[in-house]
Amino acid sequence: MEQVTIIEMVMWKSVDGINPKEAKESITKLNDFVSEQPGFISRKTALAEDGRFLDIVYWTDLKSAKNASEKAMKAKELIPIFSTIDQKEFIFQHFEIFNKLEK
Repeated sequence: MEQVTIIEMVMWKSVDGINPKEAKESITKLNDFVSEQPGFISRKTALAEDGRFLDIVYWTDLKSAKNASEKAMKAKELIPIFSTIDQKEFIFQHFEIFNKLEK
């Protein structure tokens, strides 16, 4: 397995009128796109009680993570998915791992 060096964190809420079930189904459709990107390791998505979603994607390197993000923003087939995200409630950031503890 390739070494994870980058964590991509995305936090958002859905636009008004989209219920959590619809939002979950929509955002899960990104799996096919993300999994095909060079440098991809894994993806986990979670929903908090307050309706915020958290998406954590693990990458081998920052260049791969940024390239995948740029490609996603240009992909017309992903527009319906991204249109469910409230841009006012959107946080996106990459982090370089410096400490790792596993059991």
